[in-house]
Amino acid sequence: MKVIKKINNNVAICLDSQGHELIAFGSGIGYTPIPYDLKDLSIIKRTYYGIDKKYLGLLNEIDEKIFEVSSDIIDFAKRRIKSELNPNLVFTLADHINFSIERYKKGIIANNPLHYDVQHLYPTEVEIGTISLKFIERELKIHLPQSEAISIAIHFINAEERYISSNVGYDREKINDEVTEIIEKQRNQKINRNSFNYSRFVTHLQYLLKRQDSNTAISSENTKLFESIKDEFPDTYLCVKEIKEYLKIEIGWEPNDEELLYLMLHVNRLCSREDCYQ
Repeated sequence: MKVIKKINNNVAICLDSQGHELIAFGSGIGYTPIPYDLKDLSIIKRTYYGIDKKYLGLLNEIDEKIFEVSSDIIDFAKRRIKSELNPNLVFTLADHINFSIERYKKGIIANNPLHYDVQHLYPTEVEIGTISLKFIERELKIHLPQSEAISIAIHFINAEERYISSNVGYDREKINDEVTEIIEKQRNQKINRNSFNYSRFVTHLQYLLKRQDSNTAISSENTKLFESIKDEFPDTYLCVKEIKEYLKIEIGWEPNDEELLYLMLHVNRLCSREDCYQ
């Protein structure tokens, strides 16, 4: 195996014996000056083929233990799901688990409005989501709420390239574009719309819209947290207030304070990354 690019000391981009590119996890694999031929393959813990390069930045943002848990969950899921899974799932799932843990530590509780639909339509994926919480608790010592099982299930549903249908009377792509333009204007920043961070933001925006579609709001337990975040990030609050007015005019929906909290968290997350630049 030829190591051709270091990601960090324990992760690198490699070429296998057939010349196929892969991501390899292994103790110290990125420590030796690159490029080099790796002789001792026993140090390799895991390999991933077909990963979109836009996800590679996550390798320096997320603890390796979370990637390991994500991989273990996917290995388990492959024994239950017959469909082929998107190879990027290990990264998107790790990113979701990481953010769920961040929310958990901040005391943010978000019920998933798609709970009943997903539970009835995708029982296998929901079972995987439920067991995933046990993996996370065992390996990371974090007890995430049961609602996260549905969110994890949705990641697997999407990775199978199947989507939950939603009959809506508006153009979701237009909403994505115009909400992004509001953020760019309010924050005086340019957003890289080809980045993973932007794709992640759009995904969460769509989940917010699905809450509206199902007439379900985030748990009221977050009211005090909303006031705290609003005071801590006044610029972000002004930004989401304008988004709120836009959604009211465009689709006749006025997000409540708890839904604005959800949006503030993701606007902050998007604009704290390199993909937003002056």
